[in-house]
Amino acid sequence: MRPFVVCAIAILCASCLGHGQDAHEPGDALGTFHVSGALSADTCQAAVLGVTPSWEFDVKLSRQGDTIYWLNGQEAIPGAIESDGKTFSFASGVEVPIEAGKGSLPGCTVLRSDAANGVLSSKSDDVKSFSVQMTFGYSVKSGSQCADVVGVEGGFTALPCNVGYGLNASRTVAPARPE
Repeated sequence: MRPFVVCAIAILCASCLGHGQDAHEPGDALGTFHVSGALSADTCQAAVLGVTPSWEFDVKLSRQGDTIYWLNGQEAIPGAIESDGKTFSFASGVEVPIEAGKGSLPGCTVLRSDAANGVLSSKSDDVKSFSVQMTFGYSVKSGSQCADVVGVEGGFTALPCNVGYGLNASRTVAPARPE
């Protein structure tokens, strides 16, 4: 298996999945949610990403004022809650080295940018469900040379490209509230 294949698989998985581990949880807990949905876009057509027609995972949410936290078990990703108290969004990203530089060749680093736009079922802390559109954008880091992973079997059809999922979530564990 080529090194970029192993690294590229990690591109999709890192920072977006819930792993059941406890991350620092700022704000007021909204609960644990089971999230499932379907692929809505895939301009990457990259087998190495492991893109599937459906996707399921668990995630915790919390909020503090107009900030929402997507708690994936590794980190608390902050986002914004709009003035309606229900619409939210967040963005994050990661640099992923695909191929190391060799001599004077710079190697290939892909930038993955994650974006989510969703709606909570309630503006109170009693959120029982939410829907969200998640998009993962992939682009070549400036100064990188990624021709070896574009237009090849197992690689990207083109860069930049996007993968998107339309997801719905139901609360599976309510937050503990002081009595």
